Amino acid sequence: MLAPLFALGTALAPAQTATPEPRVVPYPIDVPASFQQAIAAGTRTLQGRPGPNYWTDRADYRLEVELDPATAVLRGKAVMTYHNRSPQPLNRLVIHLYQDLMKAGAQRTRTVVATDGIRLGEVRVGDKVIKPSVRDTHMTVRLAQELSPGGSVTLTVDYDFDVPKAGTAPRMGHEADKVFYLGYWYPQFAVHDDVEGWVADPHRGNGEFYMGYADYDLAITVPQGYLVRATGELQNAAEVLTEKAQQALVQAATSRDIVRVITKEDHDAGTVTAVGKDGKLTWRFRAENVRDAAVSIARTYLWDATHAVVKDKGGPGIDGTCMIHAVYEPNSGDWVRAAEYARHTIEFMSAHLHPYPWPHMTACEGIIGGGMEYPMMTICGGRRPAGVIAHELIHMWFPMLLGSNEKRYAWQDEGFTTFWTTLCRDDFTKQQNGPRGDVLEYAGTVARGGDVVCMRHADAYGDDNFGFGAYTKPAAMLHQLRALLGDETFFTAFRRYAADWAWKHPYPYDFFHSFQDVAKQDLMPYFRTWLFEAWQLEHTIAAVENVDGETIVRIEDRGRAVHPCVVEATFADGSKARQTVPAGVWWQGTQAQLRFQGRAIAVQIDPDITSLDVDRKNNRWQAAK
Repeated sequence: MLAPLFALGTALAPAQTATPEPRVVPYPIDVPASFQQAIAAGTRTLQGRPGPNYWTDRADYRLEVELDPATAVLRGKAVMTYHNRSPQPLNRLVIHLYQDLMKAGAQRTRTVVATDGIRLGEVRVGDKVIKPSVRDTHMTVRLAQELSPGGSVTLTVDYDFDVPKAGTAPRMGHEADKVFYLGYWYPQFAVHDDVEGWVADPHRGNGEFYMGYADYDLAITVPQGYLVRATGELQNAAEVLTEKAQQALVQAATSRDIVRVITKEDHDAGTVTAVGKDGKLTWRFRAENVRDAAVSIARTYLWDATHAVVKDKGGPGIDGTCMIHAVYEPNSGDWVRAAEYARHTIEFMSAHLHPYPWPHMTACEGIIGGGMEYPMMTICGGRRPAGVIAHELIHMWFPMLLGSNEKRYAWQDEGFTTFWTTLCRDDFTKQQNGPRGDVLEYAGTVARGGDVVCMRHADAYGDDNFGFGAYTKPAAMLHQLRALLGDETFFTAFRRYAADWAWKHPYPYDFFHSFQDVAKQDLMPYFRTWLFEAWQLEHTIAAVENVDGETIVRIEDRGRAVHPCVVEATFADGSKARQTVPAGVWWQGTQAQLRFQGRAIAVQIDPDITSLDVDRKNNRWQAAK
């Protein structure tokens, strides 16, 4: 259990009054009709838990590709099987062609250097060659016969594309013929869920992804000497790795030390990989129950490995392990500690939220500024990667384990991850200042006129406010909610939400209902205020008087957001007392009065800096000397 941010002190002679004044009351959160229908169908509940009839469709992918580093062309075949586990028959399949974001003339929210996009070859349903409908970043396959509940159908797609140069495309690319990172590199089924059916928003660049869960078999053919890491476990280590590398991995599986699997000396000696037939090697990986797959291919990487202890991975009280890998180019600054940073993140999140379920975690250096997450894989830039590694690895929970729709509800992905990144980094550095920093960052942006509504499609943000609306504001909202509910309730709710929705597709309303159910209080006005509106919290010390041995403090609420107000009085002997103006007082008016026994020499609103007050200059009063 994390240490609480504050505990309310004993109030001394409290007296609170409210002056009736008109308030702006949040509208109720209107649950969409499609979500109400899911509740009626028994797939969702008003308690935030999956219903007894909840289902998710599934898929299997067999991806066989070959990369030519000299031309940066990837050629491959995708054998894709869709399993209809819904109660309805399906008359079509919808497939994302994410690389078509790169085509000239495509609608985008990111600047790119255009390519041909994905070039489709033969497409087959079973043994029959078909001509699918391709529009925007989608391919739609109309089925000759409906796919019945419980049935499955297999597509085979031949394709190729030019891997974009680093910096010319979001989230993937290559640096010359040295380092390649493959993201959104294969045709992928769209999500068909219990709320809206097929959910297949076009890929525009800013909004990320909504993906279903699947099993993957990967076969990646590259020239020998290129190290390949990918989502999933390596199946043919004896064919592609040297004996020395294999032994190092065995050592890393049991040692807490960081083991150097591939070193500069291995590169100098030309012994990075095994020797392949015709100068090529095929690396085979298997991944189960993941929503995507990524691939790292490099001829210059060093490779470090260790393992993490995953609390309760085998059930309550039964710890497990997962392998930790870091690959990076020489002279990459603090990347020599990348495996250490990755291990801490996996162990912290497993202990505090939900056990990490997969067999490995790999942090890759290079290609892009900032970072990007894929199941069991991240790509991060920069020479001081500790914070970025933590953030991208925490995405293994949001949205890799809890498969929310990043495109429509980016805050449910990035905001949650930003919140937990702060706690994780504080734990690593043995500090507790991160939450305050997040709260103050929020306030500073709002004070400069930068507030935005979080509940919007990720592609509807402008360049300047996506980071605030998807990352900063929702993370600050969670810090404030933690202080409001207390650690026991807050983290119990988060852990229940994670356990209930692992390998499923939670909507925002599931999150709202989960926390409300655990807290046993109406939190809808809170979520409405902070996620659906751009309202501000502004508590002010309007006046302080010392009268007949008492200190009378008048507080004004000058914003639209309603939240409890913690007030602390400090006395000449150094003692302190706290009182709280509850939210119920503010619903009735905009003024409140508090009485403290004794003559205060200082008064402060929100002394622990947990509320999202936008102007702290009026939160302090000091007695004249």
